[in-house]
Amino acid sequence: MSFTRPTRLARLATCTALALSAGTLLGSAPAGAAGPPVPAPAPAAAASAAAPSSATAASAGPTGSAPRPTAAAPRTAPAPYATRAARPLHDYDGDGLGDVLYRGVDEHVQWFPSRGGGRVELRVAGSDPGDPAAEVFKDLVPVGDLGGDGRPELLTLSVTGRLSLVSVRAGGRSTGGRRWSGTGWQAYNKVLSPGDLTRDGRPDLLGRTPAGDLFLYRSNGRVDSDPFDRRIRVGGGWGAYDQLVGAGDLDRDGTGDLLARTLAGDLYFYRGTGSATVPFGTRVKVGPGWNAYNEIAGADDLDGDGRADLLARDGTGRTWWYLSTGGGRFGPRGSYGADWQYADLMPGGGGVRDYGKHQVLGVTHDGRRFTYRSLADGRFTPRREIDEGSQPLPAGTRLYYAAAMNDRRRASLVLLQDARLYVDDGLASQGWTYRLTAGPGDLTGDGRGDLVGVDAAGRLFLYPGDGASASKLGAPVRVGGGWGGYDALAGAGDCTGDGRADLLARDRSGRLYLYAGTGSAAAPFAGRVPVGSGWGGYDALAGPGDLTGDGRADLVARDRAGVLWRYAATGHRGTAAFGPRTRVGGGWGAYRFLI
Repeated sequence: MSFTRPTRLARLATCTALALSAGTLLGSAPAGAAGPPVPAPAPAAAASAAAPSSATAASAGPTGSAPRPTAAAPRTAPAPYATRAARPLHDYDGDGLGDVLYRGVDEHVQWFPSRGGGRVELRVAGSDPGDPAAEVFKDLVPVGDLGGDGRPELLTLSVTGRLSLVSVRAGGRSTGGRRWSGTGWQAYNKVLSPGDLTRDGRPDLLGRTPAGDLFLYRSNGRVDSDPFDRRIRVGGGWGAYDQLVGAGDLDRDGTGDLLARTLAGDLYFYRGTGSATVPFGTRVKVGPGWNAYNEIAGADDLDGDGRADLLARDGTGRTWWYLSTGGGRFGPRGSYGADWQYADLMPGGGGVRDYGKHQVLGVTHDGRRFTYRSLADGRFTPRREIDEGSQPLPAGTRLYYAAAMNDRRRASLVLLQDARLYVDDGLASQGWTYRLTAGPGDLTGDGRGDLVGVDAAGRLFLYPGDGASASKLGAPVRVGGGWGGYDALAGAGDCTGDGRADLLARDRSGRLYLYAGTGSAAAPFAGRVPVGSGWGGYDALAGPGDLTGDGRADLVARDRAGVLWRYAATGHRGTAAFGPRTRVGGGWGAYRFLI
């Protein structure tokens, strides 16, 4: 069979809405304690004794539906709201109380009503999971009632930086079409709404840049044209926080508040002042230990007392509620529900949104292809076979799995055959003779995924992507030399937590280096920083995107005994960039390509 055009393989890049099983999953929960950042590979004798994991057996993959998050919020008699209490941001059924929105790994958006009952599906315009060409948004930002008509609005953020406004229809089962769209929002690594910051009765918007500058966009009440006024810089240094949570009105004074968490796990409360130029007061420490959670989300009012509350998801997928008592104080936590590792997105959550790749692809020697979807607890779903009955790849063909090169947020399949490079379903470049190729994501700051290649002379070239469904690559930009000493490139997304795509490179002595992204096409990477040694024991390195639910891109590595190991990104730099390795499972040597 000739692969002059990768028709069948192209489908792989659009098949992430998996039919998931409720059965056994790979691996275990992330280790809770810190340890050596990059341990050496396990001894071969110990690794070879491992039996193949159940998810890498010969079965064709899972059937049935995915487990879904459960919810059991506290219920008390609703108290009368204070006169100036802010309206909830997440009220989809119009009862005056906040509801809880999430998107599952099956790409369906659902919400739990505040007064109990089963979940309700919300069909968001432009993101129908049944349509392979539909957009899968990088983020959904609950912003409340921007237009003053009693209906909540949602902001959708695309991978390519397009922010759009849609209104939720009565009953909360669907949205209308886009009422406004604006571009250039990839300039921010976090976009959020804490609610009304200026005390004019309308919710406002915040954007934080990778450099840590925070900007306020004041709402102007329009929803059919640009709904926000010109941005106002309100401060710097906000890059010190790995999570920014638009918490809503935590103290029942009618003004939105903000919560911020450091990498060390300290959580801080910023009270809203009502001023557009100085919107927050001096920070107040809530407490330490909040790095036990991979996501902290504003939940509006869960118990009817007029104060917004919090949800926090731990590394096992269980979510906890924290009821606000005002002033940045919270009561004891209570269990909200289980199985939240199956939530691909918690709108209102504080983490920097990952993008572009949420799975790994394994291709066997006889040409069978299997995908593994990442969850938010350090594990994968059981494998699913794609394009059953396909034939082996012709000799010399190479496959890569790049971070999304279009606005679908899904990984892009890159196939190299006879010096022709195909991206998803189209020819993207000819004369591709590079020794190493990688697609870590957007390297130029324009919101579009890019590719890099290392030639035989050790020179690194950047090929800008155009963001189109049938991607074409721009003219190559030489960005450096001295890359001839590397034998592997890896990475898909942001390892460091600043929202920029990073690249990992391994030299022939087994040392691994991190190149942090800068967002500049001329110089897309900062100077290399050593991660550690001992990586020569692995015969495959792959970037699955975020595998632990914190928004940072992680790394998996396969040793020569076929055992797969997970390295979770920490947000730190250098030898602390990844936590201790965790065994995912055995049997992964069945794959010729693991990408």
